[in-house]
Amino acid sequence: MTVYGSQIAEQYQRQLQLLGPLIEGYRQLAQNTERASAQLTEQRKNARRDLAAVYLKELSDAAFARVATLTGFKGFERRDPRQALAHERKNLERAIAQIDADERYARRDSLVGPAGSLTQELESTQGTLEPLEQEALKFENLPQFMELVSIGYDTPSFTEKWWHATYWKHWAAGDKICKALDMNDFGDDVLPAYKKVAEPRDFMRSELKRISGQIDAVHELVKQRDQAQARIPTLEPEFLAQAQDYLGEHLEMADAALLEQWAQQANDPDMLRAVQMGVRKIAGLTAKKRFLDEINASLLNELVPQLVTRADKMRAKASKFSRPKYASAYFQNEMMNAEFDQKLQNLDQQRVKLDGRLNRLMAAENYAGFDLRNDQEMWWLYFMQSPPPRLAPSLFDYYQRRPNAQPLTDPDYVNLTPTPSEAMATAFVANDMEQGGYLS
Repeated sequence: MTVYGSQIAEQYQRQLQLLGPLIEGYRQLAQNTERASAQLTEQRKNARRDLAAVYLKELSDAAFARVATLTGFKGFERRDPRQALAHERKNLERAIAQIDADERYARRDSLVGPAGSLTQELESTQGTLEPLEQEALKFENLPQFMELVSIGYDTPSFTEKWWHATYWKHWAAGDKICKALDMNDFGDDVLPAYKKVAEPRDFMRSELKRISGQIDAVHELVKQRDQAQARIPTLEPEFLAQAQDYLGEHLEMADAALLEQWAQQANDPDMLRAVQMGVRKIAGLTAKKRFLDEINASLLNELVPQLVTRADKMRAKASKFSRPKYASAYFQNEMMNAEFDQKLQNLDQQRVKLDGRLNRLMAAENYAGFDLRNDQEMWWLYFMQSPPPRLAPSLFDYYQRRPNAQPLTDPDYVNLTPTPSEAMATAFVANDMEQGGYLS
């Protein structure tokens, strides 16, 4: 069966109209995935601090000794946050004392209060300046006036020669200004009249700037003292949080099984549960981020470029078969590229399903039941209860080589019943397995 070239061109143009939104949809999916990855980074930072808070609840010798015993971390022996805290408090108290000793702060009400001397001086200066500004503007608002002043027109500093076009241009502008001001000569009449108001105006401007600067300096002293005074009570929780972050960096890299073993030796069930939850949550968030980053890399570095290349080729073919030479010629029906319609449909279904699966992955929160003896890849099956997408190639390959793999779970904590957020995400996903939308 044969078709006209014009029919082939129409087919490619129609497919292009479908392919464009598909490419944008995948780009949007990549952006969403990147944002989700950034959220996981922040969640992991918070989880790390939460775990550190299980060990370190205060800044004391006893608390540091407990941390060393239960985590092996001895960083506080070399870098004691209490010393830094004391130094910071000393600096703040010194700054407050210096401001208290400043005469401007002591007299702040009499200087910058509603009836303060600087406030009144500022108001007086503004009152004097305003009419001078208005008088000066009568000159400065005239067309080209400030230009003539800047080049020294009609003064000994004027350097333009009579054979220059600008010489006559500026002469004409000066005459217009004289006429507008009802004066005879620019140099003899206009400039002296302007300087008579401009010079006192400029002086009052400088006075206004000086007084405003003095007022601002007093306000800045008050602001700095208030900030220093307000910060002192926040030093303890602030440095405790910093110390927890410092400890958290160690805990994130520590042997999770060893941390659990040390927690068991503490003979504190609540602490053991908190440690187990903390280390598993960090591990789960780390795995989630790895999966998302791998999928995002596949989208941006492989699938989207492939689709863009396919669109460019289709655009070229549509243009070719639209030319008179080919439009009325006969071609085999196979040139219609009809099989790509199904490929487009599969690709769009893959995008929708992948978006739903990633939403479900982000919503999964049951970290505590995962046994850390599992490979990191097993987090996917633990969270999703289904194989991973092909757009996570290393993860997909892991499960291809282990088709019957199942994650080990902790029977004391595992809860495979969906949380409310998991259930909401699941509602978007009717079928976890995509049809396979890869380009051939």
